[in-house]
Amino acid sequence: MSEPTFEELRIPAALILIITVAFILLPRLGVKDSTATIATPVARSSPTAGQPGGAVAATAPPTPQPTLTPLPTPAPTLTATPVADNFQAEVLACRLIAGSNCIGRLGVLPARAGTFTALVRFSDARAGDAISVALAGPGGTLDGGPYTLQGGGDGYYYSTFTIGGLPNGEYTLVANRNGTEVAQTSFQRGR
Repeated sequence: MSEPTFEELRIPAALILIITVAFILLPRLGVKDSTATIATPVARSSPTAGQPGGAVAATAPPTPQPTLTPLPTPAPTLTATPVADNFQAEVLACRLIAGSNCIGRLGVLPARAGTFTALVRFSDARAGDAISVALAGPGGTLDGGPYTLQGGGDGYYYSTFTIGGLPNGEYTLVANRNGTEVAQTSFQRGR
């Protein structure tokens, strides 16, 4: 009879190791049995003083705990001070971009082109503004993902559109701020 090989012993050895580890670690993981008691609220009483020998010197009756009920708050009166909004934006169709610079501004996009980048440059934005761009034309509407600004001021946003299967024709890029159109530009695809 031949001795068992490593291949024959590795599965039983692995099972023994797993069982051993489980028995060692399970009690330390804080597994509680299902008969654990749940604390229930009880009436509180004042401290009780006693005398040696067990006689009680004074006992106060339980003190009722007050229940807090929120008072109804009146609706606030909104008196907003108008804030001047000097937000401005422009949207460009570009072959490429370098930061906020449009490299190869498109008036006509060749029919063989598969992608282009929409660049939105803006000024006087506010933190929390959502900037997005959409492409509309004979192929339907494609939305670029919105970006929510973390800070205010001047900046730019871009979205790269894959347009390989779109038909030729006139397309319009529309820049939006918080869902409202702020700029647009048009270009031809495949003349």
